Amino acid sequence: MSKGIEDLRIITYMCPTHPVQLYELIMELLEESFGCYTSLQYESRTPGPFMDRPDPFTTDKVDLAFMTSAAYMRLREKKNKAIELLPVTPVFAHQMNVENKPGYFSDVIIHSDKKAHNVNTLLDLRGCTFAYSDEESLSGSKIVLKTLKAKGENASFFGSLLRSGSHLASAQMVLSKQAEWAAVDSTTLLYSKKFMHDGGKDIILLETLGRLPPYPIVINAKLDAKVKDAITQTLLNIPQTADWKRKFAKFGIIKFESNNDAVYDGPAAQVWAISSEKLNVRYY
Repeated sequence: MSKGIEDLRIITYMCPTHPVQLYELIMELLEESFGCYTSLQYESRTPGPFMDRPDPFTTDKVDLAFMTSAAYMRLREKKNKAIELLPVTPVFAHQMNVENKPGYFSDVIIHSDKKAHNVNTLLDLRGCTFAYSDEESLSGSKIVLKTLKAKGENASFFGSLLRSGSHLASAQMVLSKQAEWAAVDSTTLLYSKKFMHDGGKDIILLETLGRLPPYPIVINAKLDAKVKDAITQTLLNIPQTADWKRKFAKFGIIKFESNNDAVYDGPAAQVWAISSEKLNVRYY
C-alpha cells in the first residue's frame, strides 16, 4: 500500500440525488491512485449524519463523506472537532454555470402541459401542487421560500404539498403529473433526465434559482495531513488525465476545484437562516 493509506472508508449521503455510480467511480480513482482498498456506505435516508445518533466521524467509523451543504453547515454549527472540510469540491456543468465555478443551482421544473396553460414564471404557479425532497433541502425548499419571500409572497402561495423524499422522486412526480411543479437539485436533473420516459422531454425548466454553496467533501480529522493532501491533489488533477476526465464527464462533472469554509458563510448562511421556517406555515 502506498502513501500511508491502506483502507479508506467512504460514505455518501448524496444518493439518489446523485447516482451511486459516481461515488463508485471516486472509489475506483482513489484505489488506483493510492493502491489501497476502499469501501462505500450508501445512506439514502438522510442528507448527512443522523442528528439523533453518534456521528460516524466522532466514533471513527468513516474517513471520507459526501453530504449536502445543509448537513455540513449543521455539523459545523455543532463545532464538531472530528471533522474537517476537504479543500476541494466538484464543479458541475449547467447552462447558468458559464464560468465553470463551484456551486450548484435549484431548477424549478413543470410539466410541458403547464407551459401550454400560460405558466411562464414562478409566480404563475400560485396554488399549484408543489413536490419537494425535504424541508431542510437548500435547493428543494429553502431557496424557494427565500425567493418567494423576496417577491412579497408567503406560504399561502403553495397549493398542496407533496414530500417526495428525494430530488429524483420530485422530478418523477412532475413527469407523471402527480405534482405540478418542483424545485430540484440541478445536478439531479442533468444526469437523470436521459433515463426518464422519452428522455424526460415533458419536463420543462421554468426558472433557475441560486447559485447555492458547493457540495462539501468532509474528512475525518484524525487522518494524516499527507493523506488529506494526497486525496485533494488526486481530485484536482482529474482534468490532466483524459480517461478520468471522460469518466467524470458522464456525471456532469467538469473538474474539481479548491473549496474553503468561507463559502458556507454570507449568502449561503442567509439561505440557511430560514431553516426554522416551514413550507406549510406563514413565514413573515
